[in-house]
Amino acid sequence: MKLLPIFAGVLGAAVLSLASCSNKEDGLLEYPEFSGDFILTSSEGEAWKLSDTAGKVRLLFFGFTHCPDICPTTLVELQEVYRSLGTDSDQVETLFVSIDPERDTPELLKGYLNSFSIPVTGLTGTKSEIDAVFDQYAAFYDKVPLDSAAVYTMDHSTRSYLIDQEGMVRYIFRYEDGPERIAYMVRKLLP
Repeated sequence: MKLLPIFAGVLGAAVLSLASCSNKEDGLLEYPEFSGDFILTSSEGEAWKLSDTAGKVRLLFFGFTHCPDICPTTLVELQEVYRSLGTDSDQVETLFVSIDPERDTPELLKGYLNSFSIPVTGLTGTKSEIDAVFDQYAAFYDKVPLDSAAVYTMDHSTRSYLIDQEGMVRYIFRYEDGPERIAYMVRKLLP
């Protein structure tokens, strides 16, 4: 079944390349195929809906609290983005969607994300709820067993999504883009 994540990644790349053909002068794109509302459970244990944060610029990415490298690195880079934005940072919210609902309870998400000094909302849900959001954003993840069935890690896509005040995905960042590029693109959406 290892072909499913590979196929999802290839399909996602193909869709991204087609969407990038609609490039605008300011560098912002529109990805209506990835945009839309969803409902998950917040790190506060309450139902959370994307449309409830309309009016803010959102940075969305997928991860898990036991991630050894990509997720903490992304969160540290986002700290740099918020510092760079200065007082404009209050118009931006980060959304961390967990791909590991078995371990990432709302309480664990809250504790983990509180160690980063950014406004970040942790989101989790049932496997089917998370899968629906993954499908919506053409992302992928795969549970990878380690020493025993009880010990595992997660392979996952590393893209981050820039969502405008109305809920439209306007840019998709590669993991390599770095905080300068992220801050630059976020500023294009700020008044």
